[in-house]
Amino acid sequence: MYENNRLHLWGGEGMGHVGEAAPTAHFADLIDNTDPAFTQIMQAILRFTKAGVELTEEMVTAAVKLGQLEHRRWTMADGNSFRADRVPANSRHNPVVYYARRGALIKIGTTTDLRRRMREILPEELLALEPGSIGIENDRHRQFSALRVPGQREWFHAGPVLQEHVLDMRATHGVPDQPLPTLPV
Repeated sequence: MYENNRLHLWGGEGMGHVGEAAPTAHFADLIDNTDPAFTQIMQAILRFTKAGVELTEEMVTAAVKLGQLEHRRWTMADGNSFRADRVPANSRHNPVVYYARRGALIKIGTTTDLRRRMREILPEELLALEPGSIGIENDRHRQFSALRVPGQREWFHAGPVLQEHVLDMRATHGVPDQPLPTLPV
């Protein structure tokens, strides 16, 4: 399922033989996965690969710098990261399309009561929010229909196109920062 996922530096191409290092394996050492800018760094790498730029040590280093710059751009002077608007507690709100992760699957749904909905589905993580209602939700279902889990209406495999969209939603609308009910991880 993830063979062609270019977000991952450890893809199946060029794996070599037993005892040999994969040609791109050392690139992962250039990226600190605890860096607060990790999401933006991976987004920069994805954009490079989408543009046909060959990943070299210099390009991965450039992606790290670009990702950190993008992260700083979204960090306000008081040190708080750019966050999505808080969802009102115990009340209805304008409709939002949500992207919730459970395992390697992402649920795309809409609600006017996000707290209640998260209690019902108990995701592992709320990835992103997008203003909009059923029309936007239906557009997203069509957009990612190739990733739909067979027999499911709103659950999708977390393919690279959907991951990129989630990153775009986070960059555009902020990172969800609600203390919402989720499964313990």
